[in-house]
Amino acid sequence: MIKSTQAASGATTIQPGGYLGAVIAAQQRGDASCEASSEAERLYRAYETRDARFDGRFFVGVKTTGIFCRPVCPARTPLRRNVSFFASAAAAFAAGLRPCLRCRPERAPVLRALAGGEALVARALAAIDGGDLNEGSVEQLSARIGVTSRHLRRLFETHLGATPVAVAQIRRLLFAKQLIEESALPLSGIAFAAGFNSVRRFNTAFRASYGRAPQDMRRGRMAKLNDAARMETFAEPGTSAGLRIALPGIDAQEFSRLLDFYRARAFAGVEAVSESSYARLVHLGSGGHFDVRHVQGQMQLECALPDLSQLPRVVARVKRMFDLDAPQAAVRAHLSCDKLLAPALRATTVRVPCAWDAYELAVRAVLGQQVSVKAATTLAGRLVARFGVLAKAPQPGLTHQFPPAVVLAQAKPSELQAIGLVRARAETIGTLARHIASAPDWSARYIGLDAFCAELTALPGIGSWTAQYIAMRGFADPDAFPAADLGLLRSARALGIATTPRELERHAERWRPWRAYAAQILWNFDVKDAA
Repeated sequence: MIKSTQAASGATTIQPGGYLGAVIAAQQRGDASCEASSEAERLYRAYETRDARFDGRFFVGVKTTGIFCRPVCPARTPLRRNVSFFASAAAAFAAGLRPCLRCRPERAPVLRALAGGEALVARALAAIDGGDLNEGSVEQLSARIGVTSRHLRRLFETHLGATPVAVAQIRRLLFAKQLIEESALPLSGIAFAAGFNSVRRFNTAFRASYGRAPQDMRRGRMAKLNDAARMETFAEPGTSAGLRIALPGIDAQEFSRLLDFYRARAFAGVEAVSESSYARLVHLGSGGHFDVRHVQGQMQLECALPDLSQLPRVVARVKRMFDLDAPQAAVRAHLSCDKLLAPALRATTVRVPCAWDAYELAVRAVLGQQVSVKAATTLAGRLVARFGVLAKAPQPGLTHQFPPAVVLAQAKPSELQAIGLVRARAETIGTLARHIASAPDWSARYIGLDAFCAELTALPGIGSWTAQYIAMRGFADPDAFPAADLGLLRSARALGIATTPRELERHAERWRPWRAYAAQILWNFDVKDAA
C-alpha cells in the first residue's frame, strides 16, 4: 500500500510501499469505498507529479487512448476519470491496453527490494527476465525460489494481477519490441531471442498485443531515422561486431566509476576491463562474448552469441551487474531519512555493482578473506591460469572460462596452495566448490537472505561477512549487509553512526530493505570529508 505523510508545507508526500496489490484489487472489484478511493487518488497524484520513486511499481491505463504508461510518462496527464491502475504490464495487457511508445514500459525498472511474498515475486521476476519460463515450467521456477507452484501463482495474482506464464509472455513481447527497434537482428532471430518457439506464434502474439505486425513496427522505426542513423542501427552486423542493444542509461561518470570497481577485481583472462568498456566470455549455451560501453549518453551492449536463446539471460545479467534497474529515487528517499547517513548519500550515486555469476563471486569472496583487493585479484588470476578452461573462441584479453566448480572440487589443497593460498583458505575453496558442484542449479537458486546465509555459514571457513557479501554481490540481494566489514565500520565511525559491528547492525535496521545500498554508500564515502 502507499502511505502518505503531511509535509511542513501541508503538501502530501507519498512514500512507496509495495506492489499496491490491494489498491489494484479494489479497483478491479469496483470497490468505491472511501479508503480505496483515497488510495487511488494517491496513485494518481504520484502519476501526475511524475514521481520517479514509483517507476516500475505500477502502470497507468488510459481509457481514451487504449494505452498504458509508466508513472513517469512525459505525456500530458489525462483526467482522473479516464485512468486505471495496474500492478504489472501483464495486467495492463490483459485489460486490452497497448504499451506507450513514448515512455516505453519495457524500460521500467524491475522491483527487487521487498519483504514477504513481494520479495518472492521479485525473485521470480528476476528469473523470468533471465528466460526461466521460456523453456522451463512454473513448477521448476517455484522450486528454485523455495515455494510451491500453487503459492507462486497466488502471489503473482495478488501482487501483479497476472499469472507467472502471462507475465513471462508479456516480458517476451516487450523484449522483442526493444530488439525490433534497436537491433539489426532479422525478425526470425528476434522471435527466438525473445523466447518464442516459432515465428508464427511470435507474429500472432505481437499483433494481438500491439495491433500491428512486427515488420510494420520496424518499418515505422526506420522511417523516423535519417540515413546515417538507419545504417548505424540496422546494418547487418558483421561476425566481429555482433548484436548491439541499448540498455537503460547511466551517466558516463557513473559508468566510469563502475568500470574502476570491476577493473580492480577482474579475473585475468575471463574479464577484460579497459578505461571505457567491460568485456567477458559467456559460458551459457554455446558460449560467445560481450562488451559493454557508454556511447552517446547511453549504455550499449554488443554481443556475439551462437545461441540467440541465451540473449535474455545475457541482458538480464548485464543489467544486474551494473544495477541498471536500481530504483534510485526510492532508495534515496528512504535512506535520506537517516540524518547521519545523509552526508555520505549526497556524495555518491546509489548503485550496487554485482558479479556476472554467483559462483565466481563466491570463490572471489573467499580469495579476498583477510587480504587486500589487489592481493585477491592476483590470486584470482593465478587460479584462472592454473585451473581455468581454455576458451574455444578466445577474444583479445579473453582466453579462459572460469574453472567449473567440479574442477576446484577435485583439486587437492596442495594444488590450491601452489597459487599462493594458505592451507586454510585452500581447504575452504575446496569445501565451497564441492558444495556448489553437488547442486548444479546453485547459481540460479536463491531462497532468501537468512536461509542462504545459514546454508553458507554451515561450511567450514565461511563466516557471516563472506555469506552476506556473496548474497549482496553474487545474488544482488538489496538487503544484504556485511556489518563486520572494516571499510563499513571506518565510514560509520567517521559519520557518527556506530563504532562496533553490533552497533552498526542495529543501526542498519532502519535502512531495510535497502541495506546493501547503504553499505555501498559507506564504502564509497571518503572519511576525509567527515573531518
